[in-house]
Amino acid sequence: MGEVLEKLSLKEKLELSEKLYRETGAYYGLTGELELKKKDPFRWMQAYAKIRGALVTAREIAVHISSSPIVRSIGKLAFVLYTPEGDAIAHSTGILVHVHTMSDDIKFMIRNDYERNPGIRDGDIFTCNDPSIGNVHTTDVHTLIPIFYNGELVAWAGGVTHEVDIGAVVPGHDITASTSRFEDGFYVTAEKTGENDVPFAHWKIRSQRGTRAPLYFDLDEKCRIAGLYMIKRFLLKFIEEEGIDFYWKFIREVIEQGRRDLILRVKERLVPGRYRAVSFSDTPFSQEAWQPIARIDHLAHLPVEIQISPEGTLRLGMDGASAPVPFPWNCGETPMQGGLWVQLTQLLVHNAIVNDGSYYAVEYEFPPNTWCNPQNPQFSYQCPWYYLIPSFTGMQRCLSRGFIARGFWEEVVSGYGMTGDPVQGGGLLSGKVFGEPEDFYWPVATLKLAAQVWELQQLKMDLIMVMRCGIPRVIWGMRKIGSR
Repeated sequence: MGEVLEKLSLKEKLELSEKLYRETGAYYGLTGELELKKKDPFRWMQAYAKIRGALVTAREIAVHISSSPIVRSIGKLAFVLYTPEGDAIAHSTGILVHVHTMSDDIKFMIRNDYERNPGIRDGDIFTCNDPSIGNVHTTDVHTLIPIFYNGELVAWAGGVTHEVDIGAVVPGHDITASTSRFEDGFYVTAEKTGENDVPFAHWKIRSQRGTRAPLYFDLDEKCRIAGLYMIKRFLLKFIEEEGIDFYWKFIREVIEQGRRDLILRVKERLVPGRYRAVSFSDTPFSQEAWQPIARIDHLAHLPVEIQISPEGTLRLGMDGASAPVPFPWNCGETPMQGGLWVQLTQLLVHNAIVNDGSYYAVEYEFPPNTWCNPQNPQFSYQCPWYYLIPSFTGMQRCLSRGFIARGFWEEVVSGYGMTGDPVQGGGLLSGKVFGEPEDFYWPVATLKLAAQVWELQQLKMDLIMVMRCGIPRVIWGMRKIGSR
């Protein structure tokens, strides 16, 4: 198998991986016992701990290269190791939204034949922040490097930082005034931005001229690149010590184990059946909407349905979601995956292996031509959290009902509304306060969200239902709904 794979192109390897999953329902067709884990479970777990430890170490060191308040002070960065086909093996601490977003970057490059043009070689550097193919919004910038061992591509390392400014139509982080892609700021659509371990001169010039905070952007990029090369050095040493055959088997087993972990947790903590919740988010007409197309009052429908099978399958659907809007609230499939990852890692797999195995364990449906899957790269995707956060509040309520029914009361969360600070990435001072300079750029405000009374009331109603009906009756009712 190893010799056959070595002769395949990246596109052929990706197609083979997807084919094996479709045919077997398991990652890379690993349906039986995991050979390496069964033979030596201590070595297996030690290997995973080494890889994850290297990612965390890279993050903790690289963060001191940046001077950005969002990255250095708040810690909005992360590093991930991927297979050659683009599946996440392990993730550092940090912003867990990006477990799968950089995976989509890599698969986009593979499917678009980057291996042929512009080429994927040792020492290359790629950058992406395009939310229509693999990101959350333009303010999150990804840097990716391929890692070669004896001339063969064995992995990708990805790093992401959250920028204080991205050169959009207004200053800051969440660009609430944009109405299309052409106002979202500095776009980089999976581009090769360096060779021989050095960024291109034209890329440095372009990126420096593309934002209002070029110093922060430059240091954030140096932070990402430094972390990636620490990971590269570690991985090459890891392969030398453990052997290339062990490495190939291990990375596939650890992703399959991640898939199985989520299924086991779903069986343990949720009751089979159908769970439904809904949220609404309004966009009142504002005189600040300077584009005529955006001068409307709009109320978005944000429905969530979760189906849990007795086999442990979790299926997320958003049928009935509203259409895309001329606001920056639109959300592509990749940002929706980012929101899903935040839920999964904090509610179901918070003490298990975190990688793309969980992605393979979840079925999802984001209806085409809705706000959660517009399928139009010209729409604005700059602030998807405005709809994404309240919609996934519904997912939290659904899962919490399952936790209650199973008796895991301590796992219940009330959810939260969208009360985020839309200028959290910065802005210009007015000069109206004594001693305050006019038009001085400040880089960051709070990134906190507040709980809302309405969400707490929803949880209160769930708890009242349990206390009145009793847990056995609630479980029976959920099973009855699920059998329809």
